[in-house]
Amino acid sequence: MSTLSVLSNLPAIHSDGGLSRYLATIRKFPLLSAADEAMYARRWHEHGDRDAAYRLVTSHLRLAAKLALRYRGYGLPVADLISEANVGLMQAVKRFQPEKGVRLATYAMWWIKATVHEYILRSWSLVKMGTTAAQKKLFFNLRRLKNRISAGEEVDLSPEQTEYIAAQLQVAPREVVEMNGRIRGDTSLNLPMAREDGSEEIQDWLIDPAPDPETLLSETEDRNRIWSALDDALALLNPRERHIVGARFLAEQPKTLEELAATFGVSRERIRQIEVRAVQKIRGALEAHLDGLPPGFPGGRRPPSGAAAIAERQK
Repeated sequence: MSTLSVLSNLPAIHSDGGLSRYLATIRKFPLLSAADEAMYARRWHEHGDRDAAYRLVTSHLRLAAKLALRYRGYGLPVADLISEANVGLMQAVKRFQPEKGVRLATYAMWWIKATVHEYILRSWSLVKMGTTAAQKKLFFNLRRLKNRISAGEEVDLSPEQTEYIAAQLQVAPREVVEMNGRIRGDTSLNLPMAREDGSEEIQDWLIDPAPDPETLLSETEDRNRIWSALDDALALLNPRERHIVGARFLAEQPKTLEELAATFGVSRERIRQIEVRAVQKIRGALEAHLDGLPPGFPGGRRPPSGAAAIAERQK
């Protein structure tokens, strides 16, 4: 059965305004008895009888429309909801097996709901609603539970309301808060704050968390000044001090006092003394150059020479 060929022969609803006319039209199609339903299903499966498939579909158009209309609250065109429901109905007819002992209406209901759900999830928002079963369950039950506890559509949920819904649907409260924000729909940043002409737009009230250019320039200058002072301070160390400082603070795999003691043939305590003296030299040079060692390094970046790691590890 071609979905397009059957769709082309079904009554059409072109707009929400034509809903009454569409419902009146589909009521004219006769309902089928269990025996007739089984007969048409066999004719379709065994012989590919398109007329049999058409009768199965048209006899259940009222069911598809009834289920589709339950989702009018999602703000999508009724005509599209009913069309998607009819597609789900036809998918059910394709797979219906009367010998299982189930009526087509019972079987088709799940296919219709699944098809409409997928359409709503695709169309509701630019932000993906969710793909897991729990997320879909939350999406389609959140409005019902909000109505039960008289929670408004345009306001955030209180902590108590969030906990209640999370417990009912067995999801985390954080997921309820996130889905509630999504289900309220996308909001344009160009919407006016008030009804008056010339009112400020929402985007005019957004705060940019990034620092302003003046702050960025000041931080860059301070950072360059610190890097330069650190490099000058390292230049004051003798070769052994520079080696120990580099091995302890600048290497990818810092060496232990024991390893350096074996390298230089001295005691662990002697290496510690040299390290302390070298760090004191660096701090003294920084204090003279910068009038006080700063508590950190602006911008969170490490200088090219790696010298910042010395002061960082000595805090």
